[in-house]
Amino acid sequence: MQTIPRLRLVLSACAALSPLLAAVPCAWSSSPYSIALEWTAPGDDANVGRAYRYDLRYSTTAVGADTVGWWNAAGTATSLPPPSPSGQADSATVRSLVPETTYYFVLRTFDEWGNVSGFSNVAAATTDAEIPPPTPGCNAPASAPTPFQAREDSSVVLLSWGASFDPLARALRVWRGAGASGPLGLLTTVYDPSVTEYRDASVRPGKTYRYRATWSDSCGDGPATAPTVVSIPNSATGPPTLNEVTLHAYPNPSRDAVRFVIHVEGSSEQLVHIRLYDLTGHVVADIAEGAFPSGDTVVSWPRLTLQGDRVAAGYYESIGTVGMSAVRERLILLP
Repeated sequence: MQTIPRLRLVLSACAALSPLLAAVPCAWSSSPYSIALEWTAPGDDANVGRAYRYDLRYSTTAVGADTVGWWNAAGTATSLPPPSPSGQADSATVRSLVPETTYYFVLRTFDEWGNVSGFSNVAAATTDAEIPPPTPGCNAPASAPTPFQAREDSSVVLLSWGASFDPLARALRVWRGAGASGPLGLLTTVYDPSVTEYRDASVRPGKTYRYRATWSDSCGDGPATAPTVVSIPNSATGPPTLNEVTLHAYPNPSRDAVRFVIHVEGSSEQLVHIRLYDLTGHVVADIAEGAFPSGDTVVSWPRLTLQGDRVAAGYYESIGTVGMSAVRERLILLP
């Protein structure tokens, strides 16, 4: 007869790692999120001998009255150790879990004849947050950026957020992951509190990205926004390259106002959306927005930001779309 194993949760991430589990990755590293568990090995016959194998199941659904139904629907952990002699400690680490999610675990043992034990106790743990917590005992911003939005715009991703009234919010940090659930990495830090947009031009056609944002200070990051997923169209189905539409800025270089010539092919009007960006990806000004007629239209830009300030000297890019075509023009502003 198989003895029912007693399952004990060790830890859900990296805080206070024991030497035995020192290799368990942190949730905010590039490694998958993990939960480590430990239990005392039962015997092959009651508390005597050594069992044949373990079966560890887990789910994000809590174990209810129907334990058998839960067991049959749960996922099966892999890479379990062979059972140790009765009374010794065994452990396993379940990897590739979803961050900030509670998991429930149940363990059973088998002997070599296929006899199975009853269900162990239920162990539950929540995986760590995707973004490192602030320094203990240090005050970080108390709220997440809101509203935080991310959308595809002319084959780049335009991110926007509202200003913060939290005095601890010294900077905004944007986090990005590849795919709908990939690990997050820090994309950029915006230190200017007046800036509420960022253009991620490092995305690739046909790829999907996931974004979150935090307010931060010297203590670390405050709460993160909910994830926002953006898919970039393939080049074959998204906006084509610059072959049907022209955008020309003059004078270039310029000390004052700049005129943009927007050329629309065909006999009907096209929707036009063009913005000016600095080389860090921040939106500086709106150049053109609306329906433009066929042919050439000249738009004058007075060299002012969205806030009405004079734009500093430097290199800039006007990027946007005319209809379904992408346009881009490099602009040099002189002092």
